[in-house]
Amino acid sequence: MDRRSAHPLTFSTGLLSLSIRRPAAALLLSVIGWVAIAGSVAPAQPPPRAVSRVGSDAGKLAGQYVDAFLERERLRAGSALLGRQSREPDQSDPPQSPSFSPLASLAASDAEALAPLARVADRNSQALVRQTEQLARELDAQVHEAAEEWKAVRTSLNQRRFLLFEVKAGRRVAGQLASLLSVDKRWFWLFGVIAVSTLAAVAFHDRRHELRRLLNGGRARAMRLSKFLTAAIVVLVMLTLATLFMSDRIYESLLAVGLPESPGPLGVIESENAALADEVASLRREREALGPAHDRAIAALAESWAAAFGRNRPARAVELHKAALAASEATAALEALPQAMQVDAAQLAELDRELEAQTEALAGYLRLRQWIRGGLGLALLGLALAGGLLYRRGVRQRQQVTAGTCPLCLGVGHLESMPDDAQRGNGRGKVDVVQCKSILSEDPYEECDYAFMDVYRRMSKICFPTLGVPQAGKTHWLSMLYWELNRGNYPRSVQFEKVRSQSSEDFDVVVEEILRSRIGTAATQRDRIPRPLVFNFQDRDAWGRSNVLVNIFDYSGEVTADMGLEDYRRRRALEADGFFFFLDPTYPSEPQAKALVDFREDIRLVKGVSAGKAIRTPVAICVSKIDVLAAQSYALPDGGDAIARFYEQLSQIDPTGEAMTLPVIEARSRLTAELRDTIWPGWQIERQIDDLFGGRYRFFPLTPVGLDGKGEADLSLRTISPFGLLEPLLWLLEMNGYPVLE
Repeated sequence: MDRRSAHPLTFSTGLLSLSIRRPAAALLLSVIGWVAIAGSVAPAQPPPRAVSRVGSDAGKLAGQYVDAFLERERLRAGSALLGRQSREPDQSDPPQSPSFSPLASLAASDAEALAPLARVADRNSQALVRQTEQLARELDAQVHEAAEEWKAVRTSLNQRRFLLFEVKAGRRVAGQLASLLSVDKRWFWLFGVIAVSTLAAVAFHDRRHELRRLLNGGRARAMRLSKFLTAAIVVLVMLTLATLFMSDRIYESLLAVGLPESPGPLGVIESENAALADEVASLRREREALGPAHDRAIAALAESWAAAFGRNRPARAVELHKAALAASEATAALEALPQAMQVDAAQLAELDRELEAQTEALAGYLRLRQWIRGGLGLALLGLALAGGLLYRRGVRQRQQVTAGTCPLCLGVGHLESMPDDAQRGNGRGKVDVVQCKSILSEDPYEECDYAFMDVYRRMSKICFPTLGVPQAGKTHWLSMLYWELNRGNYPRSVQFEKVRSQSSEDFDVVVEEILRSRIGTAATQRDRIPRPLVFNFQDRDAWGRSNVLVNIFDYSGEVTADMGLEDYRRRRALEADGFFFFLDPTYPSEPQAKALVDFREDIRLVKGVSAGKAIRTPVAICVSKIDVLAAQSYALPDGGDAIARFYEQLSQIDPTGEAMTLPVIEARSRLTAELRDTIWPGWQIERQIDDLFGGRYRFFPLTPVGLDGKGEADLSLRTISPFGLLEPLLWLLEMNGYPVLE
């Protein structure tokens, strides 16, 4: 076949039948012509500010429709051709019939007579395949070029559809509200959320101890609060994600409020795409159903070719078939494109005329949207700036209050620098010292006079008093706790450093008397607020370690048992960040129960908490002297010894005696609560404090002496090996928001 006669091309060999009715060059000129016409009809793309939601989505939806349309036309043409080829050949059919197979007739002829024809066919078949494949590629390129032009036209059509809908609906209040959720506002929301979230994160980081104090320790109340906060965060995240990824649907739904019931432009476009996709899916199933019959027809074609022209050329027939099928499908797509594009171009022109008729309304709507956008941006910017200024102001105020607060009396603004001679008299050389001049009592007149180094003024301070009836073991516990901390017997992840003071010097003497002379502690003075034992504490917070001054006040038992709220010492004891409330297991329950009830009532008054409300201050119920319980006998219903079983179970909770973790503390607290039913039957301690502290309490079994030589009261006969001294302090710090325990 002469290559110059390739277009138009008509080739028929029985099962292979292809008719291309217009030359490639003519097709290309035709496509360019109607694309140019359609391009002149379609106006230029609207400015980005005039389109709220359709940037990438309009193009995406247009591309989906055009691609599906082309696939539908290809499938229709290809299936029709494959259907004709799949019919079994019948040699009785006339030559004009599509099912007539001249190759089969040639195969029955004499091979020697066919030799010249075979040589001619062999020389020209390769050129025929190349020409057909080239034609298919040219047609595909034309289809792609025309499809891209159509996508641009349909993208503009989608944009005009939504813009007209937006202009009509934007005159109503719901339309303006919808504008706040449109996709062009999503960056305002996103960056606004980032700015506000950053500010909130900084504020939460600064106040993380207060936040942890709010959530830590409580049972049902804290759990409800945690669930509420978690639910609130989840809702905010879902709203943010919905605004970012579903704003189109939300926007269109709000715009459609009050309009006649009809799908919006997004619904119409998606319906058109869905209908076309369903049609394509149906055609794909038809194509798959033609597969087996078509495979058999191709095999017969290859066999006929081989029989007629030689066994070395059957594959060329298959190649020619594939190229012809591709060319046929591309031709069908090209023939269908002009009419479809003209329909879209006509709709686009109609929408442009309608938009032009509403030019004034469109301009007003766009101006209003710009004002909304600017106002929204200014509001978010103002929120972030105002929040930052308020945060900075709050930090400065807290720093000023912290620097001006006396840790002994909690007076604010009464700290004064001591004269140089007074500082040298304190033995501190050139170290700056401040002293509180707050008046504690008018009658009799008494000033605070508490002095401490100025370097500690700006550090956060936390106060824990020891409370309980006289001789409950408070001073003994604090003395041995002081000894343990000075020896470094605390978790490696935290740090305690003694701050030198008059109180630390006094406790040095007490510890020496206990360890060397085996002399018990004397009664604590009660004439004034006791000087605190101070430690510079550092937590193990992964979000930033914090340094805080831990002030532990050793109050006398009379403050708990005898004094009322009219006494400033008792009021100061109750104005604390946590409490060590000591119970003596060797002492009757009645006076201790009364002291606990009075403590409960007075702290409610001091904190200003009404009945039914809980405070967030934790209390460590310290059951001291557990080593001397061995001298007493408490029989169990099964005949066993309750105290012996308590010691056994206590050792099983932590065989090493060194684990300072929340699970160990919880287990010891439950075990001590069970022991309480044995040593103080009928005294429901939990009921007395649970409603006030909201679950922020635990029982702590401890002994400053140790569990070796249990039951022996003579300290000279005991080996000092304290048990459970540090756990109450660590737990109170944990409950106040300073991570300590694992």
